[in-house]
Amino acid sequence: MYTRRQIDMLLSRSVAAVERAMVVLYERQTEDEQHSRTAKYQNGVGFSGAHAKKGTYYAKWVMGGRSLSGRHLINARRIALRHSKQLVEAANHKLSKERKKDDD
Repeated sequence: MYTRRQIDMLLSRSVAAVERAMVVLYERQTEDEQHSRTAKYQNGVGFSGAHAKKGTYYAKWVMGGRSLSGRHLINARRIALRHSKQLVEAANHKLSKERKKDDD
């Protein structure tokens, strides 16, 4: 299982981790939040209201096959670190699914 400290360290040094974080957070948004590039619900899932527009932009940029750099990488890293609790949950959920699959 991953800890928040481990995820934060990974985000601090890996461009790929930051880019993946943007996609994971975007995928956690509701469909209408994704389309409107806002956080309509205070459900603690996906981007916060303050980060929804930029986070959505970064996620779509990455999903389009491009990489983040410069100030965009700095901003995306800041967003990912602010939401790292969710990223820990997502990583541990994925890990437990993989382990369960291996057990079957």
